[in-house]
Amino acid sequence: MSDTKKYTVIELAEVLNVPRTTVTDWLVRYSSYIDYKIQGKRKVYTDSSVSVLKEISELRNKGLSSFDIEEELAKRHPVHGEVSDKEQHEGEGLEPEESDSTSLVLRKSMTEMGETIKNTLLEMNRRIEEMEKVNAANAARANLWFAVVIILFFALVAAGCFFYLKIETSYTENQRILLDNRTYLNDLKTAQEQMNANKTAIREKENEILKLESGLEKQAKELRDSETSRATEMIDLKNKFAEEKLNLLKELENARQDREKLAQLQAAIQKQADDQEKQLKKAAEKPVEAEAVQEKPAEPQPEPKENPK
Repeated sequence: MSDTKKYTVIELAEVLNVPRTTVTDWLVRYSSYIDYKIQGKRKVYTDSSVSVLKEISELRNKGLSSFDIEEELAKRHPVHGEVSDKEQHEGEGLEPEESDSTSLVLRKSMTEMGETIKNTLLEMNRRIEEMEKVNAANAARANLWFAVVIILFFALVAAGCFFYLKIETSYTENQRILLDNRTYLNDLKTAQEQMNANKTAIREKENEILKLESGLEKQAKELRDSETSRATEMIDLKNKFAEEKLNLLKELENARQDREKLAQLQAAIQKQADDQEKQLKKAAEKPVEAEAVQEKPAEPQPEPKENPK
């Protein structure tokens, strides 16, 4: 028998400062790496067991899973079984009275070994099931994450396409607005130039209108002066025509009177000629009387009056 200190499950929980159920779970789950002894019907644990449990607690606090903790323990510690209280001494010549106790110890050891193997197999089976569950959960989680990633990817692609189209549309719209603004500015510039040209043309037209008004006023004045002069000339002409008409009427009256006088004179001459012819005829019939007549001087005839022009 050694003087190594022994610990029960309760004492281990107090030393590790963790719940008893957690210590029990660790003892069952990692029993292959924890030393223990059998005292009566219960297991007791040594200082080496406390060291292993402390390592498990530290690994658990670091966030490692049960599988990772087991891998770390496998690297650091060999697999242990039961440590018997009775030491077997090698040698020859065992005494006959010790054979029964040896057989009892062997049977007990075999029983403990079988129980250990059974517990180990159960633990391995449980761990396999746990690993399968973990793998299934991880696979489901991985599938879920994969689906989420795919959805996020397509969402990002859709968002990228949407924003690209939005940006492209906005860029196209901005370009169109810029082009419209440039066109509007050009039209505005052209309109301003046209307005300036129109203003210049209007000023020129106003100057021309002023010149025309001045010319029209001058022409109107000249026309008024001309009308006044023409009216004066017309009055003068009317007066002149009236005077000339009066003179002409006078001349016509004088001419008419002259024609009457001429007609009277012609009648007198004709009468005188007739009388002379008669006298000549009488003279021819009476020669003496004819000679007397020839000796008588003829009466002077009046000269015809000239018609005034």
